[in-house]
Amino acid sequence: MSGFGFRRDIANSRLDIEVQGVDAVQMTPTSIVIPAAMTSGLTIAAGGLTITDGGIAVSAGAINIVAGRRTEILTVVDDNSQHMTLAAADILAGINVHTSTGGGGNVTCDTAANIIAGVPLTVDGQCVLSYYINDGSQTCTFVQDGGATCTVADDTNTVLINEAAILLWRRVTSSTVVLYVVSS
Repeated sequence: MSGFGFRRDIANSRLDIEVQGVDAVQMTPTSIVIPAAMTSGLTIAAGGLTITDGGIAVSAGAINIVAGRRTEILTVVDDNSQHMTLAAADILAGINVHTSTGGGGNVTCDTAANIIAGVPLTVDGQCVLSYYINDGSQTCTFVQDGGATCTVADDTNTVLINEAAILLWRRVTSSTVVLYVVSS
């Protein structure tokens, strides 16, 4: 090849894009690879990058936002009961409003297995944030699940009437999660 162009690599079921004699991009039906020889990585100068399915996994390095802010779409889950369980789906939703009534309530963690699979938390040390709002008339206490697989860092942590907390869920091992309640 002259140093620039496209090449069908039939043996590897791949389309290669060559720039200055080096494979810059290798494409298959399921992947786009920037070979290690391309030490400068990938730069998108305009238009941005949209990923419609599958997400982004970074196995080394970091994700750096150099302009603007990271945003996320959160869903509100409302629970109108004295006691509630924060299920994995509630954590994933992001905002949990608890209208506690009729006496002090408990907010029970889901099992670690459900949280790890449902959020998901794929590696030890990985964390996710969610938000808890107590808009009820009773103080609520966070408690571990029945099997003690998801524990609360301070097992007497409460959220007062008309107060809120940031919840940090951290995978400790493949079968345990710890919840840190950061109250206002």
